[in-house]
Amino acid sequence: MTADSDPGLFECMFSMRAMRRLKPDPVPPEMIAKILEAATQAPSGQNTQRWAFLVITEEEGRTFFGQNYRDWIYRLMGDRAPPEDDNSKPARQMKAALHLADHMHEVPLIILACGKRDWPFVVPQEERVGLAPPSYGSIYPAVQNILLTCRGLGLGASLTTVHQMFEPELREFFEIPEDYGVVASIPIGFPLGNFGPVTRDPISKKAHYEKWGQQREAP
Repeated sequence: MTADSDPGLFECMFSMRAMRRLKPDPVPPEMIAKILEAATQAPSGQNTQRWAFLVITEEEGRTFFGQNYRDWIYRLMGDRAPPEDDNSKPARQMKAALHLADHMHEVPLIILACGKRDWPFVVPQEERVGLAPPSYGSIYPAVQNILLTCRGLGLGASLTTVHQMFEPELREFFEIPEDYGVVASIPIGFPLGNFGPVTRDPISKKAHYEKWGQQREAP
């Protein structure tokens, strides 16, 4: 990608759809390196940089992840599969989610964003039993950098947490150490669809000023 082809930050944010229909074509190593570099530029609490990224490109790992992902998606959502002739927006979204599940094993790049376990301040010392959760607040900025970089490079991506349903098996298969938790799974590839404007509620419905319920009209 050249500087001239960079769509720019705001264009990326305003057209960054979740892309669940992806080509099986490999993602070039230089793009993967760019994605990971951008992820590590994110802010983190006290600059602890508690993230780690597991990059999955080989068939064995993609097949394992894809089979487990599909199994759980259909357990969770399979009974809500819409009829083929239903083209409503919810139906299209569900069809895209099921398409990704059916083809996850073909997705050329899956990144698992992991976080070092760290008890939040709000949990008293005497209640810190078992494994601490990963430091979500320090990992999700890196995840957003990954998604924005994918958009900037013309790659499709989406964020999923369905891996939580089979995380013990996931950890064992990929040999993820116990002191790291898997925060997000990000399937990445060249999109079959097109980027474009996203549909969002207006700020007047979502923003509250000074106290909850006090809203303002957009200038």
